[in-house]
Amino acid sequence: MNTRYQTYAQAHTRKEGYYAGFLFLIWPFLAAISAVWNFRKPWAKNIFWAFCAFYGMSFAIGAESQGSDIVRYVAGYQALHGAQMGVGEVITYFLQSGEIDILRLLISYVLSRFTDSQAALTLVYGAIFGYFLSRNLWFILERLEGKVAPIVILLILCFFLVNPIWKINGFRMWTAVHVFLFGLLPWLLNGEKKWLWVSVMSILVHFSFVVPVGVLIGYVFLGNRLNIFFGFYLFTFFIAELDIAVFNDLMQSYAPEILQERTASYRSETNIVSRPMEENKNNWYIRWQGAALSWPIMGFIITLFWTGRDFFKENTGWASLFSFTLLFYGVANILSSLPSGGRFMVIGQLCALALIILYVQNRPHEKAISRLALFASPGLLLYVIVEIRVALLSMSATTVLGNPVLAMFLSGEQLSLNDVLKMLI
Repeated sequence: MNTRYQTYAQAHTRKEGYYAGFLFLIWPFLAAISAVWNFRKPWAKNIFWAFCAFYGMSFAIGAESQGSDIVRYVAGYQALHGAQMGVGEVITYFLQSGEIDILRLLISYVLSRFTDSQAALTLVYGAIFGYFLSRNLWFILERLEGKVAPIVILLILCFFLVNPIWKINGFRMWTAVHVFLFGLLPWLLNGEKKWLWVSVMSILVHFSFVVPVGVLIGYVFLGNRLNIFFGFYLFTFFIAELDIAVFNDLMQSYAPEILQERTASYRSETNIVSRPMEENKNNWYIRWQGAALSWPIMGFIITLFWTGRDFFKENTGWASLFSFTLLFYGVANILSSLPSGGRFMVIGQLCALALIILYVQNRPHEKAISRLALFASPGLLLYVIVEIRVALLSMSATTVLGNPVLAMFLSGEQLSLNDVLKMLI
């Protein structure tokens, strides 16, 4: 009877997977919502991954995106289309491109041999970014026990929105974040080493990941030092800002010339990378959006350290995740005073949220955690709302209402929902 029941359950699950795939072909947006709602189903993460690829296919480069990385990526890729380039010419082009990263140029060159369509390029971006995003998100979702608490739902949304699919507008940096996390989380929490090499390969996606990989190597040698790392984490909030002039002097003295040349724009004292919506600082919700996430994370980290020390001492995997989070967050705090250095904070936030989500959901409720969750909810909700608003800058009407067939006919004619709202209001 048990065997017959298992066979029936497997057949039923396969049938559900077929239905989900058919729904995706008709209405990908609804299929993605269904995948998240049924996150424990084996087909769910692949449907979500497919939606990420579709998001790239229907990606809109709106007015606010002008000047962003994605415009430069598309222009460079389209310039390559039809150009007769052998291996020597490709190497020369790479050396003159001002980049160290290999992946983006490789994608552009190979794809440009067949087409110059922006939709094709962003489809590939969405598929690659979405694979690692879906795997990292489901790494968390698959480990949730019991009925998911409301605060955990909010925290999961934050985990997704810290580095969401629409960040393919800066494909190199933000893809590298999820690539790095892909091998890191299973190793820290479960001791699985087989994919850790993927984290190291994130350097090929964005050269700046020599920093996260360096922190990872340092952690390997230092091991779990929860008390020391917690003290370091707190200390970095009070440390003075790094002197960018001194940092540049060190780079010029010790770094290879090619690294100096290709990091010059990132180290410039006048170069501050901003998000599209940060241009309007008059809106209170834009000014407070960053703090709405960082303060609750800090509150949870401090509370977990004081209330869960005995638990972390007895559970090596949890202690590893907590220790690395504290170490990396401290390093990110220091680097945040450098131009573009604040972007590494995303890795610290993702590691911290992974730890908080699993601890809050799977551990018995503690009064301190419950009270903190109550106070943190408004800030987390503000963060979610603002980040969803950011999505409108690149989300097209086709993304929400269309399907892959319709997207093929509208290739190159996508209008962002933000631009649509501006026309209607």
